[in-house]
Amino acid sequence: MNPKEQLTAVQKTMREIVEGAKAAARDLTDAEMAMIEAKHDEAIALKGTIERSEKSAALMARLGGMKHQREDARTGEPIVDGRDGWGTKATDALATLASRTPGGAKALVSGTVGVPALLSPTLIESKPRTLLDLIRVVDTDQPGSGINPDDDEVGLVGRATTSRVGNAFSYLRQITRNNNARAVPDGVSKPRSDYGFDQVEDKFRFYVNMTEDLHWRYLEDFRDLVDIVSVQLRDDTLEAIERDVLSGDGEEDRFTGILQTSGVQVQEYTGDLVSTLSAAKYALLGADRNLTGWALNPLDLQAIELLRENGATGAFLFKSRAEIEAFLGAPVVTSGGLAPGQAVAADWTQAELLPVGDDELVFDGKNRTENNTFRIMFEGRYGFRVKKPFDFVSVTLTA
Repeated sequence: MNPKEQLTAVQKTMREIVEGAKAAARDLTDAEMAMIEAKHDEAIALKGTIERSEKSAALMARLGGMKHQREDARTGEPIVDGRDGWGTKATDALATLASRTPGGAKALVSGTVGVPALLSPTLIESKPRTLLDLIRVVDTDQPGSGINPDDDEVGLVGRATTSRVGNAFSYLRQITRNNNARAVPDGVSKPRSDYGFDQVEDKFRFYVNMTEDLHWRYLEDFRDLVDIVSVQLRDDTLEAIERDVLSGDGEEDRFTGILQTSGVQVQEYTGDLVSTLSAAKYALLGADRNLTGWALNPLDLQAIELLRENGATGAFLFKSRAEIEAFLGAPVVTSGGLAPGQAVAADWTQAELLPVGDDELVFDGKNRTENNTFRIMFEGRYGFRVKKPFDFVSVTLTA
């Protein structure tokens, strides 16, 4: 069934439950109430799907140059993989630009369109798949973000507040947290905890990526263009941002990454992999800090997967990724931005990415008459801040 048919079936089921209770002259049972509530939530979700589909259909109807290649045979709707969310939005923006040009995409020479920020909060996965899914993305357009120059919100103690002037911004970074809270009898001096902060001066950085020369015929195929934009522009740019979030040195406008930030805890190798991982975990949990995730090089995750109970001959120590995450106490993501033998355990909410406005896609078709090619360039402006470095543990996994 398509979404509209599914919605009709859900609404029919809800009516039948209510009418059955009325016919029996009784109230709804707890089970019936639970069923109606679940069906109500399902109906809301289906209505949202239908509304988005109708908007998408209306948009595609007026593009006049680029069309989705694949459609669902049952619903007639474009087929879009989950990874393509940003790429589809970006390509739709280019297609709209083309539709406003007499002659459509074939006549488009150049132009710039705004697209959702690569790291928009609405595009982050609910279940972490990458390092950037673990890190909080601040919507800088919302009141209270501390980014807008006219944002007058007063930050609470322990919360990083940011002020922005032009391309520069500054914020408070907590560098010490020694809790001396205790009961105090009469006549005894009251304790004072050590909460230390530094003012950090930084700036927003431009992250840019551009395709090689692409064949003009790709403009005839919406699906191919989505793949190009998603893989070559989106994924490669996110890889660069992720790498700098972890270990950027602040040079040539790179972020100053977590591993280059003063105050990060260090866990040395303690003789075996399991003991080292446990020590890093409790460096946070033992100090009553949060642990929201681990970042590992893919080869180190493989090494954990291959651990056996009795050296090289026993059963595997962990039967699944879920068992590994249960032992580590948090979700695990892999990143090529970490060298083999190095991991990070952290409360990743203590680092924040700050997208400024929309990203931009620039279409350059000036080579059409020269060699029948075009290029697309991506450009986005982002800030990055580490609020509490001591909530990050850099872990050495080998001797």
